[in-house]
Amino acid sequence: MLLYKKGRIPYFFAFTLFILSALYGLLIRWNFVFPIESFVYKNFLQSHSHVAFLGWGYISIITLITQCYLTEYQIQNKVYKTSLAIVMTTVVLMLISFPIGGYKVFSIVLLAVFGITKDLKGVGVDVKLIKYGIYYYLLSSLATWFLAVVLVTQGKTDLYYNTVYFYLHFLYNGFFVFTLFGLLFKIFKINNISINNNFQYNFFIYLNIACIPAYALSVLWSRVLSIFYVVGFAASFLQLISLIFLFKIIKSVFSQLKWNTISKLLLMFGLIAYSLKIVMQVFSSFPYFVEKSLALKPFLIIGYLHLFTLGFMSVMLLLILIEFGKIQLKSSFSKIGVYIFLTGILITELLFFLQGSMIIMGLGMFQNYNIYLLIFSSFIVIGLIFIYFNQFKNRVA
Repeated sequence: MLLYKKGRIPYFFAFTLFILSALYGLLIRWNFVFPIESFVYKNFLQSHSHVAFLGWGYISIITLITQCYLTEYQIQNKVYKTSLAIVMTTVVLMLISFPIGGYKVFSIVLLAVFGITKDLKGVGVDVKLIKYGIYYYLLSSLATWFLAVVLVTQGKTDLYYNTVYFYLHFLYNGFFVFTLFGLLFKIFKINNISINNNFQYNFFIYLNIACIPAYALSVLWSRVLSIFYVVGFAASFLQLISLIFLFKIIKSVFSQLKWNTISKLLLMFGLIAYSLKIVMQVFSSFPYFVEKSLALKPFLIIGYLHLFTLGFMSVMLLLILIEFGKIQLKSSFSKIGVYIFLTGILITELLFFLQGSMIIMGLGMFQNYNIYLLIFSSFIVIGLIFIYFNQFKNRVA
């Protein structure tokens, strides 16, 4: 069951894009330490982030969903194949120039995604999570159409940026969170792991109820009424309750898991990152922390975004791909790669938040911050490359 056999090409393609995205991120860090002439920071940043969640995240998740929940006959539908081909082509172009794709790429594949919700059959919380994840994807796509209208009529006003945050909120906290947990629960089901149905259902219910009002947290940076802070806090508190039920689920699961050490490590790493994300959202509903976060965007907000995309989304997706047999970790080389990858994420996150905290406390910048960030960002790339080339080694064997 190797990455590049029949049905595994999209995963190989997505993982390749993940490494290229990471290389772009490393190049951005390099530019902070050793400035590059004519380096267009904004273009590289946009390509880096969008290729990560559109190329690595979206392609892997949608392919997993179709292979796990649709019949072979349904998968052969031309809509799905055409949609995947469009996304793959566009993401490659985005590596060259972000404006070629932009936010509208997600709107291109609406028909295919909507088709999945109709074709997806089955019962259980895993199915509910995936269905609602796709619903939130469809909701996020509305912003891609509205964005053009706002840009033409008003320019880059608060409404423009809040529309972008609408798109990102329902993409990140809707599509990615719901589908990743849905696929994780699917793995538990395949492994015949017994989980209290009430725990699963309550986790889904509280998470789902919180998702739409949690958008209020994304607009607190602009001048809004006090009610938005109240709604944001209520939503973050509901997410906190859902987290409690998630802990109960994982506690039950861990005693039954027969996974190897690396899979268990990836699970715990991803869940800790997710838990920190939830806790940070609770704090972000208070004006003091909103003000500090905005003032220290290069540290706290960037740190938060990396916590989600790397610490949670990428780690959980890597775990899921391993457990579904799409990525192999049979050699010491690849296993070392996982440890290097996780080390890079951990230390870069510590650097982001440590530096932000030091500034809040009036201690200023610590020496060689950008150099340390560059060094440990390279760990992320090196770790991924170790895992990546192990797949070729397995092919030869």
